[in-house]
Amino acid sequence: MQYLKNLICLAIITNLLLFIGCSSKPPSLLEATSVEKEFLEGFNKTAKFEYALHTTTRISGKTFWIYIATEKDLLQISSISGTGGVMPEKIIKFLDIKCHYKSSAFNLNYIFLKYTSEEKDIERDLFRKTLGGTTLYQDFTHTTIEILQKAYLAIGDIISKTEDMNFFAICLANIKKGIKITFVIHRLDMEQFLTNMLPSDEFYNRMILKTEGNKEILNDKYGLSIEYNDISLINFLEEQIVNNSRTKVSEMEKYNSVQLKSLDKLDELILKTTYDVITKYEFDDYMLVEVEDIITKNKLSLSKSRLLRKFSGPPPSYYSEEYNL
Repeated sequence: MQYLKNLICLAIITNLLLFIGCSSKPPSLLEATSVEKEFLEGFNKTAKFEYALHTTTRISGKTFWIYIATEKDLLQISSISGTGGVMPEKIIKFLDIKCHYKSSAFNLNYIFLKYTSEEKDIERDLFRKTLGGTTLYQDFTHTTIEILQKAYLAIGDIISKTEDMNFFAICLANIKKGIKITFVIHRLDMEQFLTNMLPSDEFYNRMILKTEGNKEILNDKYGLSIEYNDISLINFLEEQIVNNSRTKVSEMEKYNSVQLKSLDKLDELILKTTYDVITKYEFDDYMLVEVEDIITKNKLSLSKSRLLRKFSGPPPSYYSEEYNL
């Protein structure tokens, strides 16, 4: 009888070890919910069989990660002719801004400098450079988002109801030069884009885009060097506010629609940008927004109620007189 008991225990242990050893699925998939598994498997199947694209996918918390490796160039740097040597006399404007959320408050610190090249005695034997994506980068981006859309359309209603996934992070890596480009998409933006409620230009503008060089990316075909972290809404909002503020100022400079003359109005622009972002993503857990000029130490603070009263009306054009900075 004891021999039979030992034999049964041995059989159970053997089968358990075989089950563990034969499980080839990554830990992220084993820990995923049924909705996440269905989405991940649908994405990988579409990428492989419809687009012949090899991808590495991971689920971390409520973030779905996609990694694509290539040895071809993703970025191109080109010089703009006629700008070498001494820089021409012009007004140079520079905005650097940081956003931190702490204790139910958004704190924004910025530096805004205006000076002429002569005043600062700036001489550079350099060409101005433009950084843009190659055709391959554009193809990878559009293809990956297209696959993402197909997978989302298949079970998007389930994702919306369960909120199993909040962010999609796509990482394109040049493993020959050690460069990676990561962009993050919010689930609400994906849903609005798929239902034609969000124009394609705005959809791409809302992505958080980062470019990084790292020697660990060299020869990394399967994304082993990538930190697949769960992206938080707070971090996403902070980066959105920073990106949107810089974009607004650079657009004003590019099209010369307005002149950045008043720092008070610049504070207003940053406040309005902050309001737009937190409203757009339905974030309500804050009590204060504070903007500070690091150089002058001037501060502009609005409580949540005052911010809502100030900007809750019909949004004015950023190129209207109200924002004629």
